[in-house]
Amino acid sequence: MDSGITLIFYVGLKFTAYASWCFFGLRLLKDTNSVRASLGFGLVRLLLGVFFGFGIFLIGGMLHLEVPARPVLMYLSIYAPVRYIEWAILAVLLRKGVAQAIPLNSAKTQLWIVGGIVVSHLADLPLILTNYGGTKEFLPVGRFLC
Repeated sequence: MDSGITLIFYVGLKFTAYASWCFFGLRLLKDTNSVRASLGFGLVRLLLGVFFGFGIFLIGGMLHLEVPARPVLMYLSIYAPVRYIEWAILAVLLRKGVAQAIPLNSAKTQLWIVGGIVVSHLADLPLILTNYGGTKEFLPVGRFLC
């Protein structure tokens, strides 16, 4: 697949996944079902991913890391904690303006954050498995995922 089309597909997939998860989050954490708000929060989440992903890309490039024996473990050990931070930021933003806000450390909020991490990883799978020869060639840090 052409790299421009691949990028458009990847960004579109990530945005759709993030906006959908934000729609669920708005319903769960704020008791509203605004499609427009979920699209806005999906865009914010995508931009957070670009920001943090670019940082990982720069740090990974500066470290000149070798391809690890278990690239999936490296991918998860780097991206899961970063994505926790990204989704936690979004949880704070989703709850803003709610008089009786659910605490960030509540089980409901934490499950939504963990679900967001899973959504983020699942949205990476098509790109990882189809365009870069699988995990061995794609997953070393230094690749730009958001």
